[in-house]
Amino acid sequence: MPLRMTGAVQGAQQVREASAIPTLERPLYLLTFFTPQQPQWTLANLARASGLPKASCLRALRVLGKYDLLRREGDTYRLGGAFIAMKAHVQVHAPPLNVALAHMEHLRERTGLSVAWAVLDEQTTLYTEVLPVGGAAPVVPGERRDVLRDPSGRLLLAFAPLSLRERLFGEAGAARPALDALDQVTRRAWLSAPRADDLPGGVTQVAAPVFRSGGTLVAALSVSWPGQPDWAGAAPALSALCDAARRVSHDMGYLRPWAGDAAFFLDARARLPG
Repeated sequence: MPLRMTGAVQGAQQVREASAIPTLERPLYLLTFFTPQQPQWTLANLARASGLPKASCLRALRVLGKYDLLRREGDTYRLGGAFIAMKAHVQVHAPPLNVALAHMEHLRERTGLSVAWAVLDEQTTLYTEVLPVGGAAPVVPGERRDVLRDPSGRLLLAFAPLSLRERLFGEAGAARPALDALDQVTRRAWLSAPRADDLPGGVTQVAAPVFRSGGTLVAALSVSWPGQPDWAGAAPALSALCDAARRVSHDMGYLRPWAGDAAFFLDARARLPG
């Protein structure tokens, strides 16, 4: 009984403190509850956790939704595209990407292809930098994609913890055999094999891993063709991609032998269905 009273007193105090938050600040206050550990909230749970009345909470959520800072999926809310775009802008200034940008520019010049940088975030691929060619970009900074239907995502997943790999591949259902084959090529060649339905508009992407000191995966570095490439002539671009990923990794302290193998990738890709 004392514990129940204590909880009730604490709950009442939380409500009083939340009610004292100015109306204009309440949307920002609610944003602080969306974390990697708790990326989704229902209205009822968010009202309970924040101490705000449901009506006040709903008004604040609608404001955040209006500006795409949150998006609603059924009964739950999660961060929206505008918030992810701001996150991507901040990540541009992160040390790994600062190290990579000059190499990405050089890779675009060498290949004449769009270049992108992506990270694994909450079981999705998050693109944090894109260098387009001719103003056309296959993806935009801040864009999220399904890891299993995205070349950069599958590459990130190939080097992800085993528990995450098993969970996501286990959810793949009928697509599991094809994804397993792609995963084997990625882990052997250090290059991601594309699928026909990966990116809209017929874009074909191949990604390579970037590591930091100690062998921790940092990101996927990719190039994209505006259509189906002539794979017989793609070897120079793939070699340039491997070289750029190796150089970025080296600059971040990764000194182990580089296992990227464009020749094996092209040979294995030719035998993959689709």
